[in-house]
Amino acid sequence: MASPEMTFGSAIRRVVDVYPVVRRAAEVGSSVEYRIDDLAREAKTTTRNVRAYQERGLLPPPTLRGRVGIYGDDHLTRLKVIDSLLQRGFTSAHIADFLAGWEQGKDLEEILGLQEIVTRKWSSAETTIIPVELIAQFLGEDNDDIVARLIDAKLIRIDGDQAEILDPTLLEVFVDLSQYGFTLEQLLDQHERTASKMNAIAESMVGSVTDHLAARHGPGWLPKSGEVAETTEMFEKMRSLAMKSAQAELARALDRVQEQALSDYLSQTLSRQNE
Repeated sequence: MASPEMTFGSAIRRVVDVYPVVRRAAEVGSSVEYRIDDLAREAKTTTRNVRAYQERGLLPPPTLRGRVGIYGDDHLTRLKVIDSLLQRGFTSAHIADFLAGWEQGKDLEEILGLQEIVTRKWSSAETTIIPVELIAQFLGEDNDDIVARLIDAKLIRIDGDQAEILDPTLLEVFVDLSQYGFTLEQLLDQHERTASKMNAIAESMVGSVTDHLAARHGPGWLPKSGEVAETTEMFEKMRSLAMKSAQAELARALDRVQEQALSDYLSQTLSRQNE
């Protein structure tokens, strides 16, 4: 593997300068247009699946501009829902009946709003796409293990001859810390430990919502037209609570642990000086 200086500093900064960050809309009400390849990539599926869902009537057709099909946020939201249900073992016929029955006589915008709040990302909405061969510039030629870890950690995604850096902001932190002698392996170890704990917190938060809905309305409940807005607002507020709670508690924990660590370090230093 390349030296830390080449691995994180000059090499990555050159890559980010040449291949700028792409901001993807993540805010409610924002609008992004996708071609079919972009839509499939954003939904983590394939163009073949997108076409198949359209043929089965699960996904509305795109808007045509000349000979190019243009998809929007509603397509992306529905595509994520369809793909999630298929992965859970539901057939396309079941999903078609479910969507048709749910939407009949209801406000489609409300339903899509609920789907959007449940499926949209709250993580970084910025990515950087680079040619995959450039990975060797900052990971070294023998990088298969590191690349596999980065993919598992959802920090990069490989699609053919392109590599998408899914969290450039975190990468910049890696760059900065590497200047103090940290290796990428060390930083990934710490990131993985943190991510595993965050996943447990997220499962607890989301589980509290699903348990609350099941206790209040019974298993398998779906909101009726007049209840969609209230349910959407509840999801929004619970996610906001989860973010603020985790951030506040982490800040307080860092204060406590950092103060204790500094005290221990100074005590050890003083003891050595007095020996």
